[in-house]
Amino acid sequence: MNVIINPGSGPVAEATEAHAATNITVFGDDLRRAGLDVLACNRMPDDDYGDGRYAFELEMADGGSIEIQMPGLPVERVRFMGEDGQNILDFPRLYIDGSSYVWEFALSVCEPDNEDDDS
Repeated sequence: MNVIINPGSGPVAEATEAHAATNITVFGDDLRRAGLDVLACNRMPDDDYGDGRYAFELEMADGGSIEIQMPGLPVERVRFMGEDGQNILDFPRLYIDGSSYVWEFALSVCEPDNEDDDS
């Protein structure tokens, strides 16, 4: 019997920093569309996990910040939104302040009332 716990949380093969930079821009845009005021996105290379994820800090208008470890694959291979044809098992997880989520759920975790959510 195989048990899968947090699929997509392992190393990301063939990742690049360039893809991660594109992805964090799209993620920030998704947050803005959801009504969050993202002021800036800063690259933090010293905080990279070293497994194909690249560290960024989003500065928020409320004075807070969010650390995101972004997978460095093309956005269509990272941006799981539960759309037809997407299989959650095929997508790597982002790490938000140390906890892993697929893209769709990572967006909701970044909302101010969910910042301390451990789910």
